[in-house]
Amino acid sequence: MIPVSFLYVCEPETKVKIREGQIVAEKKGGLEISLPLELLEGVILVGPAQMTVPTFAELLKNGVPVTFLSGSGEFFGRLESTKHVNIFRQREQFRAGDDESFCLRFSAAVVSAKIHNQAVILRRYNRHLRKEKVDDHIYQMGLLEEAVSRAKTIPQVMGYEGAASRHYFSALSTMVRSEFAFTGRTRMPPLDPFNSMLSLGYTLLLYETYTAVVNKGLHPYAGLMHQDRNGHPALASDLMEEWRPVIVDSLVMSLVQGGSLEVSDFIKNEETGAVYLGKSNLRKFVRHFEQKLRSEANYLPQVNYRMSYRRAIQHQAGILANCIENKNISMYRPVRLR
Repeated sequence: MIPVSFLYVCEPETKVKIREGQIVAEKKGGLEISLPLELLEGVILVGPAQMTVPTFAELLKNGVPVTFLSGSGEFFGRLESTKHVNIFRQREQFRAGDDESFCLRFSAAVVSAKIHNQAVILRRYNRHLRKEKVDDHIYQMGLLEEAVSRAKTIPQVMGYEGAASRHYFSALSTMVRSEFAFTGRTRMPPLDPFNSMLSLGYTLLLYETYTAVVNKGLHPYAGLMHQDRNGHPALASDLMEEWRPVIVDSLVMSLVQGGSLEVSDFIKNEETGAVYLGKSNLRKFVRHFEQKLRSEANYLPQVNYRMSYRRAIQHQAGILANCIENKNISMYRPVRLR
């Protein structure tokens, strides 16, 4: 398989342009990074980078999306071509979204896999710590996973998911290095370094799944599990749920427990209480995130060979598109860690 690349631009005042079939990021001081345009799958601009209009036009012509994030990782917007739009597939998607049985079965499968994956993460880190309290949380999560299979409505499924996540993050908080201890999941804004990394990772993952959904001709804002909400890509959120523990949570735990990041690497906004990575360490996190997506594993139940996490996400988006067109959600089998 031909390798593809995503260009993350995190350095302020970086200029991005097209030159001789290459996309070029020119940093302040003249240092350049270039990638072949034909291998480019996406551009993520973090902070005040600069891109020329001809570059925007060339990226649109080649179907390469550009995602705009603030320096702290907040999503601003996205520039993308309409070449992948498949209105016939989207009409089927809208019909599937009105099929309660289809949506319930999809939701239950995804949430069950997510809870399973969360429990596997806890077991891995508790193997040496042997905290009885963590084992108790894992047991309760197992009961909630069983309950998901008996749920009659999507709100019930989401209720079990929320309860399992509370157990999960309570358990994680007892296992991280003491200086990274947190009291629970906080969002918009994140109030501690651990939650700051989770939020940044989930934002990057969301627009990874967004790209996969769009590339398969599906509508990213018409969900099957998450409720429709103006400005929220519900289907991309649906698709990312099974991957949260697999990609982001495991990455954050690795960075924290391995000592790659320290509490001093984070900045606190005294007015809002929000905690964010400083610019240089934001680049470090993004680099590790990209390395994670490029790493290979064999966790998909319907595939008997290794593939990168990025390709696995795209594979799942394709399976979901087939399920929608064939009106058969049983074909969709979420990723489950072993």
